[in-house]
Amino acid sequence: MELAGLWESVLDGMRARIGSQDVEVWLKGARPVHADADTLLVEVTNRYYADWISENYLDGLQEELARATGGPIHLKLTWHDEPTGEEPRPWEPHLETRPRGIGVNEDQTFENFVIGECNKFAHAAAAAVADHPARNYNPLFIYGATGLGKTHLMHAIANRVLATTASARVVYVTAEAFMNEMINCLQYKRMEDFRAKYRKQATVLLVDDVQFLSGKERTQEEFFHTFNALQGSGRQIVLTSDVEPKNIDKLEPRLRTRFEGGLLADMQAPDKETLLAILRQKADVHRLMVPNDLADAIANLVAGNIRELEGILNRLSALHSFYHEPVTLEWARKRLPGVFDPPVVHVTVPAIIEAVARFHNLRAADITGTKRTRTLTRPRHIAMYLARVHTSLSFPELGREFGDRDHSTIQHGFRKVQEELAHDPDLGYKVRLIEQSLQTRG
Repeated sequence: MELAGLWESVLDGMRARIGSQDVEVWLKGARPVHADADTLLVEVTNRYYADWISENYLDGLQEELARATGGPIHLKLTWHDEPTGEEPRPWEPHLETRPRGIGVNEDQTFENFVIGECNKFAHAAAAAVADHPARNYNPLFIYGATGLGKTHLMHAIANRVLATTASARVVYVTAEAFMNEMINCLQYKRMEDFRAKYRKQATVLLVDDVQFLSGKERTQEEFFHTFNALQGSGRQIVLTSDVEPKNIDKLEPRLRTRFEGGLLADMQAPDKETLLAILRQKADVHRLMVPNDLADAIANLVAGNIRELEGILNRLSALHSFYHEPVTLEWARKRLPGVFDPPVVHVTVPAIIEAVARFHNLRAADITGTKRTRTLTRPRHIAMYLARVHTSLSFPELGREFGDRDHSTIQHGFRKVQEELAHDPDLGYKVRLIEQSLQTRG
């Protein structure tokens, strides 16, 4: 197996172990440069990366390397294009040796992002930031449920900035990786290196899943000063979360106000047409011809989650390459047994309330609370309707589940949605997406 293929096989194994995001941030930039009978030499960006990989991922890499080659091979890390066989020389972070982009996925761009009603505002805001960093919307805060394309937009910003601004240095990181890196640097007394990376070197900082900062006081403290340093020196910050800042629990008020000080852009689950367009585009990347009935079945299955859609297409593509059989719905059912027939699970009212709240970027407490606004009334009625349909509880019992409401209130919410479903296809699609997220049949 040639070196690039061998290394990609190792990375595939690591994705299963530690997740795709950590592989993108820490391992994707590494490249194999030499191999002999018992050693694989892999080049990384700098000594900092080498130390972090050695401390956190070396055992897993060794095991995946042994699995891919069928025998024990020692993995050795090097950096800065050192001659093969020499010991790595000390790391000196000169400007010319620093990478322009850290953790950036080159495959996710604005050109291959499918725009629909569900995401066009977030897309427009991201494009404006990419075209004029730190001039429009700083910070840009994109929020929405998992798998809707928030991370894609972040990488699209990074790729456009890197392509159009020669002096730009872009850092993408998840909030969890930011915390783990900080802990590592505290342990080894290298906080100056850490702060230089995020506060001095980065001209654009993209931080994914900032809801992870919830309750992490030391990390919030460090991130607060990083945020201030970047914003104060006219550099761009882009953040994502599964909820808007006010709904992140145990987030320091000073961070919340800074997150809310730029532009908040929400992303909703894609409608059926947009989801099918995304499916067609991603199938084209795999050179996979997906018939209409199979495309429809996949769209119904994934409940608007683009990441799940990608996972199914990846599996179908691999199976098609292996078996060389025509891709049909019947073939997909055969090769992916059970996938298109998800098990029916026992659904509780709290689970329904949580699913409805997440779909609408709300908290469960908003659904059961007493506040009455137009943005809350429809989700609350949908939750009441689903609770009546998918549980055996009576209206009075449901009233107690919804914050001790009168049974007539639950009846009204149920009947309101029931009547609107007869003539509102968009509402019907939303209800089916929420039902699918609960693994029930609509």
